[in-house]
Amino acid sequence: MNKKILLLGLFLSVFCQVTAQKTVISAKDIEKTIRSTDLERKSLPDTATINLYQGNGVFGSSYGPLGLHIDPSKNASFTKYGKTEYFNMHHFVRAKYNADYLIPLAHFYWEKEPVKATNYSQKQSYYDGTISTHFEEGQNKVTVLTWFDAVNTNLAGIKINVEGKASDIIFKPSDILDVHYDQKLSQISKITNQKDQWKIEISCLNAKTNVYLKTNALVEFQGSNLILKLKSGENNILLSVKEPIAIAAEKSLKQNTAWWHSKWQTMGIIIVPDLNAQKLWVRSMAQFLSSFNDQKLGLPPPMGFTGNHWSFGYPQDVSFVHSILLSTGNINLAKSWVENFADRIPGMKAYTKRLLNVDGIMAPWTFPYGDFEGYHDPAVPNKFYYEIHNSGYMARMAYETSVFVNDKNWTEKNAKPLIAETAKFYRSISQKGADNLWHIIIQPSTGQDEKGGVNQDDYLCALFSAEYCFQKAIELNLDEDGTYAKILKEGLSFPALKSQRGIYFTNRGRGESDFGSQKHPVQLNPLAFLPIEKTVSETSKTSYELRYDITMGAKKPYFYGWTLGEFLLAGSRMGDVAGWQKDWDNLRKADYVDAEWIQVYETSGVYKDAYYNITNGLITQSLLNNIVTDWYGKLEIAKCNPWKEKVYLQNIYSKLGVTVSGEVDQKSASIELKAWKDCEFDLNGEKIILKKNETIKKKIALK
Repeated sequence: MNKKILLLGLFLSVFCQVTAQKTVISAKDIEKTIRSTDLERKSLPDTATINLYQGNGVFGSSYGPLGLHIDPSKNASFTKYGKTEYFNMHHFVRAKYNADYLIPLAHFYWEKEPVKATNYSQKQSYYDGTISTHFEEGQNKVTVLTWFDAVNTNLAGIKINVEGKASDIIFKPSDILDVHYDQKLSQISKITNQKDQWKIEISCLNAKTNVYLKTNALVEFQGSNLILKLKSGENNILLSVKEPIAIAAEKSLKQNTAWWHSKWQTMGIIIVPDLNAQKLWVRSMAQFLSSFNDQKLGLPPPMGFTGNHWSFGYPQDVSFVHSILLSTGNINLAKSWVENFADRIPGMKAYTKRLLNVDGIMAPWTFPYGDFEGYHDPAVPNKFYYEIHNSGYMARMAYETSVFVNDKNWTEKNAKPLIAETAKFYRSISQKGADNLWHIIIQPSTGQDEKGGVNQDDYLCALFSAEYCFQKAIELNLDEDGTYAKILKEGLSFPALKSQRGIYFTNRGRGESDFGSQKHPVQLNPLAFLPIEKTVSETSKTSYELRYDITMGAKKPYFYGWTLGEFLLAGSRMGDVAGWQKDWDNLRKADYVDAEWIQVYETSGVYKDAYYNITNGLITQSLLNNIVTDWYGKLEIAKCNPWKEKVYLQNIYSKLGVTVSGEVDQKSASIELKAWKDCEFDLNGEKIILKKNETIKKKIALK
């Protein structure tokens, strides 16, 4: 116990000693907080371990224990935690099912790994945006530094310092590709020397991408690979996609580090007295910034550029990350997604018409990197591509982004058309029944709970999405003939799904049979995904209380997909500290996060599916919403605070119109509110009215 208290004291000493009157965290305190979560390893593992993930939103990779990629000829045990190779948003192929797949570019790996490495260390600096790996063998010393340039986003850098000798490095273009849906594709590369760099032309089906390599090491062409012979001293390697390299490695590294420093200093942050929670916050934010771009290039796969499992992006899943991007002021990232969606409205409408023969937009289960023309023609890969609830999440992203962008012209061009078409979709598949309720009936269709059967009537998830879309269409004056208001007044068919337990069935056809066997707790959606309630309803409250009974495996504990992340977020919004703490403790008990708290697995113990940033989105939302939430249209401070020591927050954006900074403990909160627009809202029972750019400080006694 004394050791734990000492460690906690040391951790807290890293953070700001803010007085009750001071509500701004210093730059030094922010840096110390981020650096306190740096990952450091002191011994070279003799078995597979979590690879370290880096990226810049366009270009990325995971790296192995020796600082580069794992030799692709090694057996599967070495890739227990997923792949290590380069991926870039510009390099994708249209293949089976006429779907788009992000495919790998190349590997950098050691020709000969050290037989016995000594003085080993590996450190990922989230504050600097770098990974540094050092090892020695005899008199030879090697240090590898990697980064993905956050300014020139098609550029990756490697700096290798050698004392004595080092193994050659092999640059191998990826050739035989194992792609989703059991595809094996052949990729061809052509390598030529051009002045001071090498050009690698990579082709696979319709994909043709040029990659450029520049280094001060000696390069030999061997077969289809390049062999880099490292010299004693500093070896610089730059890899560029699409464009030749016109920058020095040192400048690239410097601007990358400066970008990360600036980003950490300016975006929203919370500082909590639990080191594991702080690690998950910082590492999740780094993972988002490594995976998502603001260049309208589409949605990366759910595990970013790790190459793990899926090769395409999911609009529903990224919506779980979208909210935390808005809350932390990363509005340009979130904005670019909505603009990308809006640019594709004609394609999505045609896609919906072809698949379901109805009007409006059924948000695609996966989004193409290329054009909608011919996408999934003549058929989608499987039943999950008919999940008709997805449009609600697209509408929420559009609506909430419009709130933060706060520009009428942008809203008219981007948000309103998306919300209009998603509402039209649900109107197209709604029909009034003999019970005078509005039912959602369409085939083919499936629901959010993937265990809940296909072609059922009244999927609960779709009813939630329809209600949200109708609400927002009415709010934005898109209900031209009053139909949406009429449907909401007369009622969607929730009563037809009401069970004796006080919760809703997941759909009308299966009823009670789904209870206890759901993969996802759909009943929690109004607490976690779609803010359709003004306060917690009795059905939502009961569903939350029964969450471990509803969901299969949860009592073991074992969790599928993002289920435990949804539990945590629902607990934050319920204000249930004890329940939240139980769910938090299950992160490790259920093998949902690794022992070093680096990343979250897609499902408990499924190690090959590491870095599932979708669940990270829910967890970071939960950590934030414990301290500040506006889910029910009012600003609530410390609604679910599980930490006895002080919590600090800075530049947290609320859709109510303010940023929130300050400190919170169990008894009180001292906060600063700065209005980014004219606003009026309730703060813990007090009415607040502010003009744009006005700032006030409040001392709040907490119950």
